[in-house]
Amino acid sequence: MFIRNLALAAGLSFSLLVLTPAISLAETITDCDRLATDRMDRARVTDGASFQSLMSDEAMEACNRDVILHPDVPRLSYQYGRLLLLRKNPKLGLKQVIKAAEKGHLAAQLLLTSGYSSGNYFKGDANQAYYWAEKAAAQGSNYAQASAATWLVEGNGTEKKVEAGLARLRDYSKAGNAYASFSLAVIYRQGNFVKSDVERAILYYNTARKDGLGAAHSALAMMYLGGESVKTDRAKAYKIFREGAEAGHVGVQLLFARNLAEGLVPSKDAKAESLKWMCAAGKRGENLHMELFRSKLVCPAK
Repeated sequence: MFIRNLALAAGLSFSLLVLTPAISLAETITDCDRLATDRMDRARVTDGASFQSLMSDEAMEACNRDVILHPDVPRLSYQYGRLLLLRKNPKLGLKQVIKAAEKGHLAAQLLLTSGYSSGNYFKGDANQAYYWAEKAAAQGSNYAQASAATWLVEGNGTEKKVEAGLARLRDYSKAGNAYASFSLAVIYRQGNFVKSDVERAILYYNTARKDGLGAAHSALAMMYLGGESVKTDRAKAYKIFREGAEAGHVGVQLLFARNLAEGLVPSKDAKAESLKWMCAAGKRGENLHMELFRSKLVCPAK
């Protein structure tokens, strides 16, 4: 998908660069890319860096240097800004991320959306969260589309327009946006902005499940397990948990394993099944086993 070429740091001469005008800087791989690429960035030019690499002094030095050398490449500004935020330098980090976002870099816009919404890494600001959500939504981000429309319903960071927000969420849901379906499920279940409608909430949870959102499996399973807004149905909760776990959703695997281990969902062999899903969940499963049983998880050889 991306053209991978060596950058100036790899020793290409000026004459060779002049002879290859088809290679743009936006497509070359810099040391900053090699050491600090965000795996979730659609504009990335490498596969992504490990957390160990991200936290290295080498990554910080490389991105600082590359941003100075190439100030007009938003991908590099985003990567440098993200490093600075991870290193707890919000002032300079935010400046770099905003610079990238203003040039249309989607990953930067999404970081600002989530960061301003949650208050993680820098001070929360609902107005800014909504502003950047709309920018990212215009680029087709499912997460941003659902966030912006939900905040429109809530009047969070913008003027409250319940019907307009709901209409957008419904349109996004019909287009396969699982986040929008999940948001509609929560809205109809809670009944804070519309009349409570549990049947419609369940319909939207199931739509979100079908469209691949693990959180929808967990929410619906817990709804039946706890008898929240519905009659308690532990067998149905088990079925929904298992479907989500078998689909590979790690969060569902962990929650399913915990409930199995605690005897809250029916199973012919709860302990064995719990261990199965802890093993499937990898490192996070190992951590859960240690939390519950104070012993190391032993998984069968693959």
